Amino acid sequence: MMNNYNIQRICTSSAERALLFAKEEAKSAGHDVDARHLMLGLLREGKGIGAKHLNHMRVSAESVRRLVDDVPNTSAYFRVGLQAHLERAFEECMRLGHDFIGSEHLLLSILEDGDNCELFRRLNVNPAAERNNLLHLIGS
Repeated sequence: MMNNYNIQRICTSSAERALLFAKEEAKSAGHDVDARHLMLGLLREGKGIGAKHLNHMRVSAESVRRLVDDVPNTSAYFRVGLQAHLERAFEECMRLGHDFIGSEHLLLSILEDGDNCELFRRLNVNPAAERNNLLHLIGS
């Protein structure tokens, strides 16, 4: 397990901003951070590979905000919280031989999480295909 100090030291500035925005989004909705808030954080950050790939997937902040409003936070879809996504992002980073967790690793952690299949269905996204596209984009 990693603590917040370690995470901040190994995140790119893009990933750090996305995480900060995700926490703000969750707080304003009265939720704990989950995949929806991470997507909103990536989109608000706007410059990293994660945001660019979400845009490529035609996922907009408005469509994700509707999911925040329409899908109850108590739903079974949200069993994975922020710490688990960070750990998955770290694992992706290490597996790919990268030195820092970037926004792309955060997005990979969301796309890998099978609990998010309903979210992606509602967004008309094939997570397995988009995961492969993202991995190809970052050169793995």
